[in-house]
Formats: sequence, C-alpha cells, structure tokens
Amino acid sequence: MQIDPKVSFWLGVAVTALIGVGGGTVSLTDAIPPDWIPAVVAWCNILSFFGSGVLTALHGFSSGNSGPLVGAPP
Repeated sequence: MQIDPKVSFWLGVAVTALIGVGGGTVSLTDAIPPDWIPAVVAWCNILSFFGSGVLTALHGFSSGNSGPLVGAPP
C-alpha cells in the first residue's frame, strides 16, 4: 500500500503547528478569547500526540521496501 507523500507532508505541517500551539511557542494571547486558551492548548496537545502516531504509520505504510533490520541475522 502506497500513501501519497503530499498527505504526510500536509499532515506533518498541521502537526507541527499543533505542537507549536500546545508547547507554548505560539502565543494565543489576543488571538482568541482568554477563556478558550486552556482548552485550545489542551486539544492541540491531544491532536499532536495522535497526529504524530498517524504520521509514523503513514511513513511505515508508504515504504515499498523492507528496511535493513528485516531478515538481519541475530
């Protein structure tokens, strides 16, 4: 199964933005109402966690060849 690299690229861009907001690198002050900031930050952390897992799966599924460790002698 091959995954279009553009899917992983754009998902990676989105996950990077989520990490920036969730980690505090991107300030939300004056961008959204102050009462929303804790919830937005929490959801960015949750979505970036799962997005990272999806990115890992997409990279694994899109590889057509076996890696160097598959079938290597012990």
